[in-house]
Amino acid sequence: MNDFCPTFRFKQFGVDDRRSALRVGTDGVLVGAWAVAPQDAIRMLDVGAGCGVIALMLAQRYADALITASEIDAGSVDDLRLNILNSPWSDRISVAEGDFNGVDGVFDLIASNPPYFTNGELAPDASRARARHASCLSPVSLIRYAAAHLSPDGVLAMITPVEQSPCIEAEAAFARLSLKRRTDVATSPRRGVTRTLWEFTKAPCALPAPGRLDLNSDDYRILTRDFYLHF
Repeated sequence: MNDFCPTFRFKQFGVDDRRSALRVGTDGVLVGAWAVAPQDAIRMLDVGAGCGVIALMLAQRYADALITASEIDAGSVDDLRLNILNSPWSDRISVAEGDFNGVDGVFDLIASNPPYFTNGELAPDASRARARHASCLSPVSLIRYAAAHLSPDGVLAMITPVEQSPCIEAEAAFARLSLKRRTDVATSPRRGVTRTLWEFTKAPCALPAPGRLDLNSDDYRILTRDFYLHF
């Protein structure tokens, strides 16, 4: 543990993302801080875990949770295992290497920051292309997986580009998942929305009014203050 040199430090853990296909970013931190597990939730799954930011944040927030971190990219898995080992919660986070569709079980919370490119050129580096391109992990495939693997009161929490919203809503309805919570994300009050945070559940619920979160706001600092060093 003394040789661990994280590239990014949070208040209670550090992460090394130098081999990861996708580096630490705001989207993953948003999911880790915004997702809300149902009461008495135990089993949680981080899909496309990368270097493990979401899994580690969930472990910090939920002291009784048993978390599976699923990742397909070999370099990311190396960082993921290292970061878990050097965290206070290594006994509660396990790694599932490979396609997330091969992860069996029922989960109270499934969380993900899925890829956000659906067309255009792939990144030159193959692993980075896998992390950023929807050919390996799309929001649609994630919704379908969640419909089959959520517990009765379980929730799916994820973030997507706002322009994917019509597709997300249609696919969730087809999978018989109900929208429980939605927050649109913008960089500032003067900017347009660029991302959407989604929370779906199997249980029927009234359609919520969308919330809004500006990254340059007190609300964002309050949401993430248990994690960022300077908040």
